[in-house]
Amino acid sequence: MNIDSEIKILMNLFNLSNYNLVVSKGKKILKKNPEYLILYNIIGSAYLNMGRYGLAKELFFKANKMSPGNIAVMNNLANAYKNLDQIDLAEDLYKKIINKKPDYVNAYINFGNLKRDMNDFNAALELYKKAYEINDKIPVVQYSLALAYQGIGNFKKAVEHAQKVLLLDPKFTKADLLISQSNKYTKDDYHYKSMNEKAQNLELNSDQKSNLYYGLAKANEDIGNIKTSFENFEKANIIIRSLINFNIQDEIKLFNSIKKEFNGIDLKRFDKEVDNEKKIIFILGMPRSGTTLVEQIISSHSKVFGGGELPFISKIIEKNILQDTEISSDKFNILINNNQSIDDMKMEYTNLLKKFDYKEDFITDKAPLNFRWIGFIKILFPNSKIIHCTRNAKDNCLSLYKNFFEGGLNFTYNQKELGSYYNLYLDLMNYWKKLFPDSIYNIKYEQILDKQELKSKEIINFCGLDWESQCLKFYENKTPIKTMSTAQARKPLYGTSVNSFEKYSSYLSELNKII
Repeated sequence: MNIDSEIKILMNLFNLSNYNLVVSKGKKILKKNPEYLILYNIIGSAYLNMGRYGLAKELFFKANKMSPGNIAVMNNLANAYKNLDQIDLAEDLYKKIINKKPDYVNAYINFGNLKRDMNDFNAALELYKKAYEINDKIPVVQYSLALAYQGIGNFKKAVEHAQKVLLLDPKFTKADLLISQSNKYTKDDYHYKSMNEKAQNLELNSDQKSNLYYGLAKANEDIGNIKTSFENFEKANIIIRSLINFNIQDEIKLFNSIKKEFNGIDLKRFDKEVDNEKKIIFILGMPRSGTTLVEQIISSHSKVFGGGELPFISKIIEKNILQDTEISSDKFNILINNNQSIDDMKMEYTNLLKKFDYKEDFITDKAPLNFRWIGFIKILFPNSKIIHCTRNAKDNCLSLYKNFFEGGLNFTYNQKELGSYYNLYLDLMNYWKKLFPDSIYNIKYEQILDKQELKSKEIINFCGLDWESQCLKFYENKTPIKTMSTAQARKPLYGTSVNSFEKYSSYLSELNKII
């Protein structure tokens, strides 16, 4: 087989999202044909999609040396830097690409995504608009604008751009899903009918089908077709689960290793007074437990910058402490017995925070799964505030099962795995509460609904802030939101999601057995 045919096969595998096979086959071909630049791009892009950013960076870096100034290679290398949180390197490279080729749409979109990740939605919108001016007929340009407008709460503009996406490409079903998140459906709704027609008549790939099923599930729930709603989000979950590599045993090993390593550690020796330049408020718990609402309340305060879901702590711990899927005893011991190691990890995190260029005294970090790292947070930032959000367990799990999440929540697409993970979370939180009985503020979503002002004042007081009345009008907060809760958090409190599991209970037999 000649090299051109082999490259074509690789591209077909890539388009089918079979990234593991792209890497294994591609590396063999690359070994025989190291001069073919396109192989570095294909294999590196597969690594990017697999989340193996370091390996992607190595390949793109080699390709960039082979062909300095190659726009596609530079763009891919910048994307690798972005995913590795090497923000300055990514920014510099995107700017070089734009200077070199001012009409290269991908650079504007990717640079905009970087700005969006850093919660600088104004800069992101400007970059997306420049891409739009160059070519408004590219679906991803319209979709990027839709996402940005959704994040700042301009749902009308978000839906407008999502509709334009679908005019350009009816199979771009991410746009259908985005519209469904902002829409309240009736059985005569045009978009509802459109999604049903697509599901019946269009030939769609797995990703396209799953997005459409989630959208139809939301629409049918609004209309009151609960059985049809469940059937749709179950079909979506089955597809997503078939596409991801996940083993609940890995999570069990990780949680057990965390408790094992922290047993017997004298954590008081880390509880030293440190006058941090900025004060950090960690808001954590299970996703869909009210973390976005709590962040919106806190970041409504004049002295607080809303950082959103920051991946920094997880990435730093994964890089410095984990080995495979567990805490490495050797690496953990080095950390707790070496002040320099602690200072280095702390510096890495605070340097990433500085990229936000915020002026407020406090910043929130609202990555829910940081509940896993509470012990590390207490070592690195002993004076930080930790707020643990909870919600009715079955409501919480149903909300997770009903939605698609971009990476990191692979336990949510199967009832048994979801229930097992929820119990792991409960067990670990009970462990942290015993270890740090006075350091974690626990707040229930239902309590905020019932006593909004009282609980909001308690939260603000726990953070060490004076009360400000605008914290009650969290829905007017201009802080961008990048999570599934964006539509809910832009409205005053409402209680329709309380006990929402009841209408689906008969379909959740596996989950009901576990939690």
